[in-house]
Amino acid sequence: MTMTTDPTGGTGAPGTTGSTGTEGTTGTEATAPTPPAPPMPPAPPGQPDAGARRPRRRGFVTAAFAGAMAGALVAGSIALATDNDNSSSPAAATASIPDHSSATIDGVDVAAVLKQVQPAVVSVQTKSLSVGNLLSPEVQEGAGTGFIVSSDGKIVTNAHVVDGAQQVQVTLSDGTTKSAKVLGADPNADLAVLKIDGTNLPTVKLGNSDDVAVGDPVVAIGNALALQGGPTVTEGIVSALGRTISEQNGVRLQNVIQTDAAINPGNSGGPLVDSHGRVIGINTAVAGQAQNIGFAISIDQAKQVVNDLESGKEPAHPLLGVDSVDMTPALEHQLNLSVDHGALVVTVEPGTGAASAGIQEGDVILKFGSHDVKSADDLSSAVSDTSPGDHVTVVLQRGSQQLTVTVEFGQRPASTG
Repeated sequence: MTMTTDPTGGTGAPGTTGSTGTEGTTGTEATAPTPPAPPMPPAPPGQPDAGARRPRRRGFVTAAFAGAMAGALVAGSIALATDNDNSSSPAAATASIPDHSSATIDGVDVAAVLKQVQPAVVSVQTKSLSVGNLLSPEVQEGAGTGFIVSSDGKIVTNAHVVDGAQQVQVTLSDGTTKSAKVLGADPNADLAVLKIDGTNLPTVKLGNSDDVAVGDPVVAIGNALALQGGPTVTEGIVSALGRTISEQNGVRLQNVIQTDAAINPGNSGGPLVDSHGRVIGINTAVAGQAQNIGFAISIDQAKQVVNDLESGKEPAHPLLGVDSVDMTPALEHQLNLSVDHGALVVTVEPGTGAASAGIQEGDVILKFGSHDVKSADDLSSAVSDTSPGDHVTVVLQRGSQQLTVTVEFGQRPASTG
């Protein structure tokens, strides 16, 4: 199955077991959002991202729900959710789509959107075995959400929802529970594709997150708090676009959609849909110390990764090999430099393209290829547009000198995340 866009066009809204969360923004980056307090402690965070990034700090809390108890199975974890793909199954909605410009929050027929999308939304349950106190075995259960993107049973969810799971099951909208196989997971993008046996299954329609505008109405559907009796549905708007968030495990997600539709533990991996029922994002994280600030991976960002995972390919993420922070006038004064903007390099990883090109700690990156770099987020965004093996010219300030170097990009390890 290939993730494609709904041929009718129009705007859309975006929608593992992991965690993300702290609120706040610097430029376009929201500071680590915190997840809604889960009923049980979240699973331990993964390893940090190794690409062009800011130094690791508290990340946004993923909307995942998890828990463990020695000698017994306990309802698990809820994680931030994301998803989506498109297919022509009988359950996919075929109703005509009204003009996007007429949609308003007050005018959205949430029941109609739910009727269109809910049949393809699934709850995800995971189990894993760990060692507890006194070396006693503990079974940990987790809960998240996913959505069906092909009529033969491919499902998109967050990588953090299924991270470390030894058993994965999904419950369909009709109450049927099926065992699921993880076809592939990409911790660096926080995306995973599952597969269940089935034919003629209902599927979602994918929208275009690039067409989404701030203020567009959206609906989030998911397994919030793993409550019995079906999915939880919340409504809101697109609050902001182009956010950058750092999950608690160090993974850095860019071009994320911010929404005020309530996202809670268990929503992870579920769809964020527009007023016409098209998936525009994958619900993934929340700012725990704020109100009504949730985040979804944009569907346009997810499509290629999902296609790669479906086909068994390892998604290729470029690796520059530096950590950076925003260069500011205050830092300019403290470090006695002659620039007050750019991406200040604070660490360089040995063996990476940055190290081989001679980039050093204390350098300020001002230009990356054709991109002007005003901040650390600018650098991260520019890096995300490259591919492993690319050669890119980088202009940097070192003390009173301006230097130009050429960097050959490596590939970020798949295990990073």
